[in-house]
Amino acid sequence: MLTLGHRGCRGKIENTIPAFKRALRWADGVEMDVRVTGDGKIIVHHDEGFWSDGEYYCVSELTFAEIKRLHPLGKLVPSVEEVIRSVSGFFDFDVKEPEAVEPLLNLVEKNSLFASSVFSADNPDIVRKLISECPDCRVGFSIIGYSNALLLPTLKGLYSVHVPIDAVSYIGFRNLTAILRAARKRGLKIFLWNYRMDEVRWVPRLLPFVDAVISDDPARLRKAFMNGAY
Repeated sequence: MLTLGHRGCRGKIENTIPAFKRALRWADGVEMDVRVTGDGKIIVHHDEGFWSDGEYYCVSELTFAEIKRLHPLGKLVPSVEEVIRSVSGFFDFDVKEPEAVEPLLNLVEKNSLFASSVFSADNPDIVRKLISECPDCRVGFSIIGYSNALLLPTLKGLYSVHVPIDAVSYIGFRNLTAILRAARKRGLKIFLWNYRMDEVRWVPRLLPFVDAVISDDPARLRKAFMNGAY
């Protein structure tokens, strides 16, 4: 099983180099969220913006230097380039904006990382753009809800589908495993990710159906395996 750290490790310093380094003590790689700043830098940041001193700022409207100055995490907010220069392993680049596609692909090519990368998005237009601009890349579609899942059959050229454990809570375990089996028959790799579920409880039950787990806490998950909890 390939294990990736979800934003490194979920929490206060998620999507930072310290979080990625911490995750890689236990994981094979990391997942990160990619956005574009107002001055065209591709950075690691999940949301469209952030709150600071009572003000809301949009990432796309600020320069990278301004983000480092204003963001609650300060200089810990990294560019994608800073991350790939600081850590190694398998990378899942979760692309949040279509504007990030071309510069991200160029950066990955420049650093010869295609063989150890997957590009994912929950926006079907971004997925199509990734496949169009890099047909040989591993491109995954992230499921974030029932209506989003209905788009899966319309996407051609996918490498993987990224499915939330949380789907158990709204479609049931049997229905979820049926979907995973169907995706596997289609030749897709299955990446499991988490939002609010207990990984130690659910990962072992879903493990026979998946190829990778994007874990909120790789240390806890690996230790559960090592201690025979499964």
